[in-house]
Amino acid sequence: MSYTFPSNKTVSIIGHSGCGKSTLLQLISGVLEPSKGKVFLQDKDKRLGEIAYMQQNDLLLPWLNVQENVQLPLKIKNKKNAETYDDMLQKAKVLGIENYLNFYPKELSGGLRQRVAFLRTILQDSNFILLDEPFASLDAIKRIEIYSWIENLKDYINKSIILVTHDIEEALFLSDQIIVMDSGFDNFKFKMDILMPHPRKTSVIVEKKFIEQKTLLTKKLDEVKKNDI
Repeated sequence: MSYTFPSNKTVSIIGHSGCGKSTLLQLISGVLEPSKGKVFLQDKDKRLGEIAYMQQNDLLLPWLNVQENVQLPLKIKNKKNAETYDDMLQKAKVLGIENYLNFYPKELSGGLRQRVAFLRTILQDSNFILLDEPFASLDAIKRIEIYSWIENLKDYINKSIILVTHDIEEALFLSDQIIVMDSGFDNFKFKMDILMPHPRKTSVIVEKKFIEQKTLLTKKLDEVKKNDI
């Protein structure tokens, strides 16, 4: 596999279970090293600790409140100051969690916990973000709400995002580019550029272009599955 991910864009990777999507994120993040070849982050192969990585579980520390949880990466890197606090507060307002900063994780709903975890991820001192099905445990209504909050943050975060998901609508709503992945050699089987402008409204999911792209992606996924049988 050889691929260059674009800067300051959101790229979604979709594919059937077991094709290696999560493993790919671990390789990109530096949690794993490839047995062959190299993974480069802006021409450097040092990646561990340089890339923000959000997994399915929110991994919030129960003994810290929301503000302490989201600022933890800044505290570890000694970058917790008035400027980063103002930045955190601004993004918390966009995500609708500014009134929960003194709450503890056990006091939050699943949707709120995921928003807090997402805020902690984007506040890390990294220009690259990996999201591994972070909203899969939420119901459809909560997911759509979070998509809208993320879209409203696009102008603020200005980061490169790779999103792994099984949800085609999620990929279409959030992405600038979608890749259909398969297992085996030459894993990236199909690429689609999503040209709909940001920020996207929830009404986009019923628009003709959205439905056409969803139909095509569904067809491509079915083709990949048939080839694996």
